[in-house]
Amino acid sequence: MVRESNIIQIIGETEYARLRKIRCLLVGAGGIGSELLKDLILMNFGEISVVDLDTIDLSNLNRQFLFRQKDIKKSKSSVAVKAVEHCNNSKLQAYQGNIMDTKEFPLHWFDQFDILFNALDNLAARRYVNKISQFLKKPLIESGTAGFDGYIQPIIPGQSECFDCTSKETPKTYPVCTIRSTPSQPVHCVVWAKDFLFNQLFNDLSEGEGQEGETSKDWGSDDVDEIKRIQEESQELKELQDIVRSGDMKRVTRMLEKLFVEDIAKLLKIENLWKNGRTKPVALAKENLEGEYDETLLLSVDQVGTLEEQIAEFINSSKRLMKRLIGAEANAQGIEFDKDDEDTLRFVSSASNIRSLIFGIPVQSIFDIKKIAGNIIPAVASTNGIIAGLSSLISLRVLQLLPETKDKGVLDINMAFTSKASNISNDRYLSNPKLARPNCKCVVCSRVLRGVVKMSDDGLKEITLGGLVEELRGKYDFPEDISLMDTQDQRLLIDYDFDDLQGKTLGEMGLKEGSVLLFSDEMDEDQIRKPIELYLSMGQERLVLPDLPAEYIEGQTPVREEEEPSEISANADANDGVIILDDDLPEDNQLGDKRPLDSGDDADRKRVKIGDNDDGDDDDDNDDVIELD
Repeated sequence: MVRESNIIQIIGETEYARLRKIRCLLVGAGGIGSELLKDLILMNFGEISVVDLDTIDLSNLNRQFLFRQKDIKKSKSSVAVKAVEHCNNSKLQAYQGNIMDTKEFPLHWFDQFDILFNALDNLAARRYVNKISQFLKKPLIESGTAGFDGYIQPIIPGQSECFDCTSKETPKTYPVCTIRSTPSQPVHCVVWAKDFLFNQLFNDLSEGEGQEGETSKDWGSDDVDEIKRIQEESQELKELQDIVRSGDMKRVTRMLEKLFVEDIAKLLKIENLWKNGRTKPVALAKENLEGEYDETLLLSVDQVGTLEEQIAEFINSSKRLMKRLIGAEANAQGIEFDKDDEDTLRFVSSASNIRSLIFGIPVQSIFDIKKIAGNIIPAVASTNGIIAGLSSLISLRVLQLLPETKDKGVLDINMAFTSKASNISNDRYLSNPKLARPNCKCVVCSRVLRGVVKMSDDGLKEITLGGLVEELRGKYDFPEDISLMDTQDQRLLIDYDFDDLQGKTLGEMGLKEGSVLLFSDEMDEDQIRKPIELYLSMGQERLVLPDLPAEYIEGQTPVREEEEPSEISANADANDGVIILDDDLPEDNQLGDKRPLDSGDDADRKRVKIGDNDDGDDDDDNDDVIELD
């Protein structure tokens, strides 16, 4: 009762009655999510649904206070909900799953909520929830932390900046050839040991390892000999996989010989790799492999160790992992790398350090390699608590539950940053600038119109692409020259000079719940219709198109004959932006790249670029930012 009286004093009895009916979605039950769930319960929100894909790790326990040792490997969302049931006046529902799974969480499922809270550690998922927020016009409270840094951003669709309105850093990726042939930093060796060697030997137990996807990789090199050697090396791993699965401990030294003697010798034969002054690797000597080793050796986590000690660690950890694979269940599933699993960590650490010594790269302690392999920035529980508290409090303004702020506009609502993260002030811990208007170049909230197309299963089977285009053209008064794209896999379905598929039904084209179509005006005019992005949601009626305003954007000046024809580009990845402090994966270009114009009669036809981005940011040049929740 005291809890209720406190919140009633703040918002009044009428608004408290509204609060008790509000349904909110909390995406993420980790560092911020645990704190935020507690805060929302203490504020007596009516209904709270919690979604999280992850299970609980040992490393979570120091800051995610709802979890205990006995909960390791259990679902975060389920354990979090169960942990607060005894002090709860809200209706709680837990879901374990990927929030981007349109089968488990279709668009109409999101529509039941009044407000969304993001407490995620994944950039692609954050962008997805942001886009769902824009489609459904649902307010979203975005938040993130990393160490002592943190921020919150209320997002009011159509009225304030969305998550993608400003640029954000994305995780660094490394070309295959850098990792497999010419490492120059400790992180290159760690990635090789963890993502290539460990996964191939102990995790991926399917047939044909090392072959899938070789043709589509970012090699980072045009050297045919180097690429051929890498492909051969992947196929030669079959011998090492046979050793691992055989359980023959006496053959572990053969693994060392293959990886650190024979493969290095093959590398040295590719002369082009060493023409530019690169330091040549030095393969292990055979005497290094033939000597005695300490079967009981366990390096301390802050110890670097000698070459002989690293070899002993490699052999010992390999044998322990091989024993774990002997069981039938483990053999079927493999062993996943876990930074808190001592065997997997010591294998990756020793393999990485032996490779570092071969290439003249500084070796690292187990503790340092754990930070690299586990993608760790030290998390601070108090930062999570502060940011979660700010998120829950600002929701009262977003939902217009505070009587004294009801007359104020959306842009009077404040964001919040820690002073270090915002660089706004050194005199205080928190800075709270007001929300900004949407970025006019943002492809998520400004450069396209958005709506939801409702369609039945029969509609999918009966309506053709050509029929859908005619429905769209008639509904939204688009001209004859249009294009229709499936943005999920960047497929051009129909264009003004490409109509081969118009007789295919939507079902035959693989469209389904969650498909997102981009309908664009391709006319040669000074003003063209703003593109429309349509989310396909399954329902009972054959076809229901949303009501959308008629909005226009400026066309592009035609190219002159002496200039190159511009690409047919709907490429509008307005390189996003709020400070990413909690983790990420880049999302594919929202609008996609259409194929270039064929040279010929239509070469002088003017094209329209839908979403130019003036930021000039190149995601590939961003540092390897690693975020935690």
